[in-house]
Amino acid sequence: MVGTVHRDPGGRRKLLELLRREQPSVISVEISPYARFFRARKGAAFRATLRENLRRIQRETGISWRDLLSHGAIQGIFLLLKEPFEWQAAREYAEETGSRVRDIDLSEFSEERLSHLSETVSAENIRALLALRSPPLRVQVKGHYDRARFLFSHPPSVWVKSREIQEREFIMAEKIRILFLQRQRKKMIHVGGWEHLLEFSGEPSLYGLLKDLQPRRVLLAEGEN
Repeated sequence: MVGTVHRDPGGRRKLLELLRREQPSVISVEISPYARFFRARKGAAFRATLRENLRRIQRETGISWRDLLSHGAIQGIFLLLKEPFEWQAAREYAEETGSRVRDIDLSEFSEERLSHLSETVSAENIRALLALRSPPLRVQVKGHYDRARFLFSHPPSVWVKSREIQEREFIMAEKIRILFLQRQRKKMIHVGGWEHLLEFSGEPSLYGLLKDLQPRRVLLAEGEN
């Protein structure tokens, strides 16, 4: 099970290298069919709107184009509007090897979250984000991996999860289990957010729900356990 930080700028390269090294016969990815369809059909239009609003703000404020694009929050929005690197790398590996790749997240939750993108790319929201200090996205991603590494080795005693996350993890766990058993326990890799791979008491995580299958956890940051 590979834990990622979503929107990692270097994620596609790192994940593809890991997949080529591990050579799984099946890959599951934490992405829903709706999320893939939405980005394929509407992602380009939203990116165009984002660029148009950034140009307007540039004319109004005189902020350089480079400074606008280097703002961590703006970088994150652009990556949000593109096909996630986890799916890109998994699909490329599958095309190279003939392995299976499956999207296993729930479309109903993706549809609700993506319904707010018009507000996300609006000029008003961009102005508000630019008024906040935000480090470059690579710095933010490193911070998330540092936190994940600490929590992997120091499991939290309490981890609050929403009902939505609990439902998603339960259904994703069942899909992963079915895929694994269908492939007669051949090597399988699941790729998804590192938070789902934590260990803690109480309601089990995605990792906890599958622990009887003896999965190995790896952070994409450095390919470490």
